[in-house]
Amino acid sequence: MLSGFLRPSRQEALKNPEKWNADWETITQKLDQGGPSVFVRSAAVTLTLEPLIKDTWFTEHPVILRNLCRTQLGLTTDALMYFGAHDLEERWMKAGPDLREKHLLIGISKACFMSANLHDARMYCGPEWRLAHLRADGRTVLDLLKAVMLPAEEVVQWKTPDTPRLLSHPGWDAFAAAQATGSPTDIEKLTLARIIALRTEVTCHALHFTLSSFLGLPPPAVELTGYQSKKKHQNEPVEGYEFHRSFAERVFGPAGAKARAKDDKAASKELRSRDTYKQFCSYPPCSKVNENGAKLLRCKRCWETTQREILYCSAECQKADWKPHHKAICGKPHTFEGVSKPAPMVPLPPRQPQIGVAVGDYKRSPSLIYQVLKLNALPELDYIIRRVPGDETNLRLGDGEVRSLFRQCREKAMTTGDKESIAAMAHFICWMALEHPAASRPTAKAIVEQLKKEYQSDDLSRSVVEMQQKQDRDYYARPPLLAGMSWPHWVKYCLKVDATQELLAVCREDVDRRVILEV
Repeated sequence: MLSGFLRPSRQEALKNPEKWNADWETITQKLDQGGPSVFVRSAAVTLTLEPLIKDTWFTEHPVILRNLCRTQLGLTTDALMYFGAHDLEERWMKAGPDLREKHLLIGISKACFMSANLHDARMYCGPEWRLAHLRADGRTVLDLLKAVMLPAEEVVQWKTPDTPRLLSHPGWDAFAAAQATGSPTDIEKLTLARIIALRTEVTCHALHFTLSSFLGLPPPAVELTGYQSKKKHQNEPVEGYEFHRSFAERVFGPAGAKARAKDDKAASKELRSRDTYKQFCSYPPCSKVNENGAKLLRCKRCWETTQREILYCSAECQKADWKPHHKAICGKPHTFEGVSKPAPMVPLPPRQPQIGVAVGDYKRSPSLIYQVLKLNALPELDYIIRRVPGDETNLRLGDGEVRSLFRQCREKAMTTGDKESIAAMAHFICWMALEHPAASRPTAKAIVEQLKKEYQSDDLSRSVVEMQQKQDRDYYARPPLLAGMSWPHWVKYCLKVDATQELLAVCREDVDRRVILEV
């Protein structure tokens, strides 16, 4: 059983993160000696003795999973930007251990400060969260990030996540496998699932805060969801207001429980003052937030029979949710099977992706996935060129036929990795850049280097030179990407007037832009 240790204060996570983290590392070093079974069995025993805690945990679990899906969607979207637009991998690997530690401490402390659940989840993150381990090799954090990101192709296609990606760990995985071969109770299943979900959630937030801080970007916008405060009503037992204190005493001891209550009250007050604590309507198509602390309606039967808090913004939403969702569970005891899936998320706004999924065995690089993500979100753009990390130039093609030919080539390059399409597109982007003054345009070298990274094509420079040679041989001096364009349209595109045979010669002389690139 866990008992009697004094948990570091949540307030100290921001006031004195160095000491706060050192205290946690000392505690987790002792707790790790018992392995995962210590945490799971201790909590399971407490839930058996405290039915109100048990009901609360069952009620919370689908919401925890839904929040984790939402957290991972935000982290994955931003991580693709970090990799694609800010050279995260290269910069993090080049950073020294001291610099990495500075930002890791910021990330871990901010993540654990967010809620009591996430702060307590720190006890489940032992050796893998030690600063000495995380700072030593840059690959450690990058691998951890990739382990909790959602499948990038699904994010690119604007799919609403319905299953979180849980963090793997040898010790916890072995315990879960052993539990699966036995005959665990629903309480034991719930306890393990909750711990693994919270371990994953706090890790996601820690990585998000760490990397945004490291790159000098704004911290992620975070909303905390929760339940209405359990104020005493005339027909509700006094015991209903004591179960949180009782549970804390069993885990932390009397002194630890008292300190925890005081600390959580202060931290929660600060979080609420930042307007980050929100409640949502339980009807999935609505999920309206209670703005300005507005009180939501609560299902009376669920509350009085199971202390389950199901909230609605209106009677209309409560009625609409009844048959498809709530009727099956209203007022009924919890089972693990009934709470093992995330609560429904509000579907992402419908969008028609401009660029399709990767075909066959082609695997997109993180940089290319970010490019596809941006272009699908901003369909009016044809390509995004980076002058330097974080400084982007948008390519918009005004001519309808030019845009059509470019997008056909772009689609083939981005979905199949076709080398000729990549080279033709890279050459064309370089050629288009020559329209602009030298001082304000990205260089051909910078453009090719960007596409080299996106398409993982080391010989792209040579291929672009070959494309320029093709343009030189073309009778109309068309870039290879526009080889299918008729000469009258080509003349009109270049000279902005209706084409004639006489103007064709002028056009060939006038189109003297050549992509110069050293191989």
